[in-house]
Amino acid sequence: MFPYDYFMKLQQYLLWQTNKIQTIENRLAILEKELHEIKQHPQTMIERIEYKFDQLKVETLEGTLNIGLTPNGTGSIEDFAVDAEKTIIPKPEPALFGNIQTKVNGYLENECMQVLQELEAKYAYPLDDPYRQFILQDIQRQVDERIRFYLQQTMNGGYVPDQKSSENIENMIFMKLKEDIEQSLESFIKHLPKQGGTS
Repeated sequence: MFPYDYFMKLQQYLLWQTNKIQTIENRLAILEKELHEIKQHPQTMIERIEYKFDQLKVETLEGTLNIGLTPNGTGSIEDFAVDAEKTIIPKPEPALFGNIQTKVNGYLENECMQVLQELEAKYAYPLDDPYRQFILQDIQRQVDERIRFYLQQTMNGGYVPDQKSSENIENMIFMKLKEDIEQSLESFIKHLPKQGGTS
């Protein structure tokens, strides 16, 4: 009885091994076929691309880079960018410009982060701190041209303000810029693609 069981198990084991070998041979044949097809259709490999920037000559670099602030061309902050060639500022620009710039930069550094976080909550779209900083820095890079634009609009025709009207102009332009910034932030957050693919 014992030798019969032994031979039965040996036969089962040999049958299992034969099936296993057959499976491995089939897989090997498939791999060899795929390898042969790959060799028949050689692919172009680009191993290295070198850019030699020392050969470029840049005389002037102008413009505004609006990364992430005009989603899908919604037009929220392109109003913020002004063509530098068309911007002409009359004489009192340095003092007015500097005062407005200080106010706007103070707003961006102190209050704007809170406004951005409120908009994130309103539209249920939380951002991380580096992304918030990136957005605010992008806006800050555009502020100077926008101040010049509003100064040009206000003083068009050679109007030279006195001290009292200068303060009014500063406050008016600051409020316009603040409104522009808040509208562009809201439009940006509102038009961000929804997380998780929901619309």
